[in-house]
Amino acid sequence: MKSDTKQKSAAVLSLFSFKNAIRLLSGIVIILLAVYGYGLLQPKAGGYSPNILVMGHAGSGFFSPLNPFNPLPSNSMASIVKAMEENGADGVEVDVHVSKDGIPILYHDTRLETMSEGAGMIEALSASKVIGLRYKGGFFYDLFHTENIITLEDMLQLFQQYEDLPYLHIDVRNHDENRNVFYAQSLLALLRRYEYPLEKLAFIFPDATLLNTIREQEPQAVLLLDAGSDFDVSVKEALSHKLHGVAANGKQVTKEQVQRAKEQGLQVVLFGGKSGSSIAHMLDMGPDAIQVNNVKRMRALVDGR
Repeated sequence: MKSDTKQKSAAVLSLFSFKNAIRLLSGIVIILLAVYGYGLLQPKAGGYSPNILVMGHAGSGFFSPLNPFNPLPSNSMASIVKAMEENGADGVEVDVHVSKDGIPILYHDTRLETMSEGAGMIEALSASKVIGLRYKGGFFYDLFHTENIITLEDMLQLFQQYEDLPYLHIDVRNHDENRNVFYAQSLLALLRRYEYPLEKLAFIFPDATLLNTIREQEPQAVLLLDAGSDFDVSVKEALSHKLHGVAANGKQVTKEQVQRAKEQGLQVVLFGGKSGSSIAHMLDMGPDAIQVNNVKRMRALVDGR
């Protein structure tokens, strides 16, 4: 009896192991087919205008668990270096606050507590209270970086080491219109100190009032209106204020809208895009630049690699 029982148990275990092996094999086949199918659906490299600037969105984009994995905080030094030195960006878009004492600082969000160990708004704090604060992206992402908040000058010093200065899109972060002149003067003073060429700069903000303040301080500055949900309204506003162009979410505009804006003499900058298909969709619209969340993929598409 014991022998029969052992034989039955062995048979059951053997069958169980066989079924598990079949499930595992089936799972592997499904994954391989999915990966193969995904590859077939990816856009082919080449065929896009080489004149479209590849701009790293806040450096290398934002925290992402995959496609691609990105544990680097937006606007951090490591994020900027990766976009420029590893992935071949033509330049970067960065978000610039100005501290209470007039120091331009790179940081994306409105308040410090959302992305760092700090608290409050940068414009209400002295630079010494902000610079060097550790970024926080959550336990998982924080395992992969040791990044701290940096100044715009830190980035400009890095760029001085490059053979060619990168293109630089400055996303203005100012929340008090009473500080418009102070903001513009503080920012432009630093850029002039480093003799950053105006033809490689663009200033972006959703309110034409502040952009006009920048123009008063620097008449040759390139000014782009950050479009809201209604791209056509933003185009009309940009034209009425004699701005140079508009910046818009690539998901919220069409190729026809982009081309109409360009026909009226406006530059068009799109932002977003991680997957090859979303980047290819924006490239097909023919903008002047794309602030992209996956520099490596866009670079490959534009260069035909």
